[in-house]
Amino acid sequence: MTTFIALSALMALCAAFIIALPLLRVRQASAPAQDAANVAIYTDQQAELETDLAQGVLSQAQFDLAKHELERRLLQDVSPPAESATTVKPARWPGIVAALMVPLLAIGLYLKIGNPNALDPAALNPPAADPMITQLQQVETLLPKLEQRLQAQPNDPTGWDMLGKSYMALERYPEAAKAYAKLAELQPREAQVFADYADAQAMAQGQTLTGKPSELIAQALKLDPANEKALYLAGYAAQEAGNRKAAMAHWGKLLAQLPPESEGAAVLRQNLAELKQQTAGQAGAQADASVSGQVRLAATLQGKPAPQDTVFVFARAVEGPKMPLAMLRAQVKDLPLNFTLDDSTAMSPQMKLSNFPEVVIVARISKSGGAVPQPGDLEGVSAPVKLGAKNIVIEISRKIE
Repeated sequence: MTTFIALSALMALCAAFIIALPLLRVRQASAPAQDAANVAIYTDQQAELETDLAQGVLSQAQFDLAKHELERRLLQDVSPPAESATTVKPARWPGIVAALMVPLLAIGLYLKIGNPNALDPAALNPPAADPMITQLQQVETLLPKLEQRLQAQPNDPTGWDMLGKSYMALERYPEAAKAYAKLAELQPREAQVFADYADAQAMAQGQTLTGKPSELIAQALKLDPANEKALYLAGYAAQEAGNRKAAMAHWGKLLAQLPPESEGAAVLRQNLAELKQQTAGQAGAQADASVSGQVRLAATLQGKPAPQDTVFVFARAVEGPKMPLAMLRAQVKDLPLNFTLDDSTAMSPQMKLSNFPEVVIVARISKSGGAVPQPGDLEGVSAPVKLGAKNIVIEISRKIE
């Protein structure tokens, strides 16, 4: 582009110079061409008069009179000598204006009808669009048509499968879960449908496989014990529940089905190595897999909850599922309450307290008696503690809004 601009400027300057040069040049005025002819005629006529005088054709008086008349006419016909040497200096401003206007006019016309962007290498070779972004844009464009088609043909399993995959690609997970739920109704014997449904449901509920996703994974493996996606998700579900042995079993089975050099096999080998290391590091290190302490009601809340209101005391993993690992139930009238949480108070055999090295202890007063927190409940939470911690003090002092 720089070369083009330099050449264009040079050509414009040349054109301006050619146009302005005649207008700027100093011109010298020439005597009329007729002057030379008049002098020649005068010379001839004078010679004739002198001949006539010599031959006696004219008298001296006639000769003098004719010569005087000839000289008078010559003075009238011939320009004065001073005038013939006069130089004419034209006005310079037309040349200057022309020199300036030519390049300016050329630039203006180019910007008006030309294409400056065509000289930009980036414009000639635009960067390639991200194929992933392009595909997502195409999916988003076609999605309304697919939704309309399924409204007209609600029993089309292929359409529901495409809709679920489209929603997953666009990260619209709740809608994807609904699409797969409909597909599961249409194809209740397809293991892959339940595996995809479990994946969408897990993403929709905050990227956790606890609860319904685990049930869907179990259904998929019941229909097809070798389903790859179901085995993969089952391993993560078991790991999330703290059951490393089950996780290694699922991933070990899946690894045996995959080509050894595949990327999926490499990921599984790494996951299995990490699980084995964690298991070896924890073996025999948690002989006292329990936590204990006391729950108290803050002085500012004394007398506000009813004596019969339910008190829940439970342990929750610092990293992992948010569901309670071990729980005790009491009443407000039992406060202050001394507690001990261990595997004997576990909520599930697969979700034991001993599977997690670090937990937080939560104490909650529930007026409704339900374990799910409600506005108006009172709560206290400990800092993270390791298994074996004792003398933990939890003060219930916060009202849930």
